[in-house]
Amino acid sequence: MRRSSTLVIGLLGAGVILAAIFLFSSSGLSTDYPPSSAGHPSPTPLLPPVTSVTRIPTSSPSRVAITTVVPAPVSSGIIPSPSSSGIIIPGDPYPIFPAGLEQRIHELINKQRTIHNLASLSLDLALSEIARDHSEDMAALNYFAHVDPDGENPTDRGADAGYTCRKEYASYYTYGIAENLFQNNLWSSATYYSDGRTEYDWSSPEEIAQTTVGGWMNSSGHRENILTPSFDREGIGIAIAPDNKIYITEDFC
Repeated sequence: MRRSSTLVIGLLGAGVILAAIFLFSSSGLSTDYPPSSAGHPSPTPLLPPVTSVTRIPTSSPSRVAITTVVPAPVSSGIIPSPSSSGIIIPGDPYPIFPAGLEQRIHELINKQRTIHNLASLSLDLALSEIARDHSEDMAALNYFAHVDPDGENPTDRGADAGYTCRKEYASYYTYGIAENLFQNNLWSSATYYSDGRTEYDWSSPEEIAQTTVGGWMNSSGHRENILTPSFDREGIGIAIAPDNKIYITEDFC
């Protein structure tokens, strides 16, 4: 039997990058477009970061950033089904325990902060719920953005949930939730055969966690969020879509 084609998707080599922030005050809204410095390999283009910052009266913004990993153009057609032992995908040897994957990503984030002599972030359950709701919304409605179809950004979604984030500094304060997004995949490569069969190179939960945090750390905007000294807590929320995409939201305060 001959293979009709082979497709390999490198999770960190097939992404586009954007960055934004949602901090609010009475001083108005300004927008600028700094160049991207994320070192993702070609030929995938990088989109320039988009930064929206409101200052009271002046401040250095904490970025909100998005990393997208584009999966293969065809899906396996498998719909994940929840079970008491995790999310089971037929053919995938790795059950996904969402809470466990969220915890592992949180641990890897704090490992990066420790390496850079920063205090660890606490895992905020309320902030995690806000992050999880956004991941589930993206998975259900098939979009990938900080601003949801209702026009709400991370700070808006926090306010809807009764969650506010205000940081006091010597001469100013900031108000708003910073956010990183990552669209990962349950498999890293797929091989298509002429008889219609498809074989997947499934990713373990550890590989998913490592490629997610590694992707953020290799992007300047996401890295800045992770290593912002004034952040003291975060929320992590994941959701798996029917096409095997994994939506991962990380919210900071």
